[in-house]
Amino acid sequence: MVRIMEQEIPFMREASSIKQLTKGFSNDQKFVIDDKYLIRLFPLEDANHRRKEFDIITKLSSLSDFVPEAIEFGTQEDLGLAYMALSYLPGKDGEEAFSSLTEREQYHVGFQAGKELKKLHEYPAPEGTELWNIHKKRKSDRYIEELKLLEDLDTIMISKLISYIKSNEYLMDGRPNRFQHDDFHPCNIIVEGDNFKGFIDFQRMDWGDPIHDLQKLGFFGIKVSVPFSIGAIDGYNGGEEISEEFWQLFALYSAMHVVSSFVWGKKMGEEQYDLLSRYAMDVLRDHDEFREIIPRWYREIR
Repeated sequence: MVRIMEQEIPFMREASSIKQLTKGFSNDQKFVIDDKYLIRLFPLEDANHRRKEFDIITKLSSLSDFVPEAIEFGTQEDLGLAYMALSYLPGKDGEEAFSSLTEREQYHVGFQAGKELKKLHEYPAPEGTELWNIHKKRKSDRYIEELKLLEDLDTIMISKLISYIKSNEYLMDGRPNRFQHDDFHPCNIIVEGDNFKGFIDFQRMDWGDPIHDLQKLGFFGIKVSVPFSIGAIDGYNGGEEISEEFWQLFALYSAMHVVSSFVWGKKMGEEQYDLLSRYAMDVLRDHDEFREIIPRWYREIR
């Protein structure tokens, strides 16, 4: 199959070197061409959706030099495939890179990444996109109803969690509707040496409140690097004192993520449920069951 693709796809046909990438959770087939280009292959039926992703990456690259250049989009109907060609970002993903970096260097990478993410959040949602507060509240309400059906959770804790979310939903009113990477954490950035090189894996991109884009730091990011996660928040806020409004929204979105994690974990099987439940309980502890809007991992290290 790979040899057929080499013949049919221009970038691969003319390549001197082709290396397949297998790391990551994406279902795409990924190939590095001559250490200059990244080819992502996916089913033909996804072409329309992925074309939109390609077009958005094109626009984002004008906002930040740390977004891959979108070079070509094409289809190969005989193979049942579509593809996009992006510039290749050399280096390692954050999870791999941080094992050889000091905490100070990890913080520096996070600061750079947060600063650049802020630039991407200037890109507005398409005209006609549903208001963020309406869209997010509907999703949150659905997850809350599903959460109530789970039988193995502390009912008092769940009641407090739901009450916290319901009493703070008003914070979303009037929030901006902008681009969200929607999967921002160390596995989805590239690091070369001790420098941030760019963002990868835009497949989950969405629209909404930019601050929502940071809440996975407290869920996944700190499991890899607390210094990176702190740096990302500091960089996002330009190194200035962080407002109470930021932390209120960060905590609200973290609480909502706790709910969806329990629900999704249960749907994905016992092993995934155990993992996501542990992560969710860690978030609850970090926020002292949301009596604190600033998480412990940020408060105690600074």
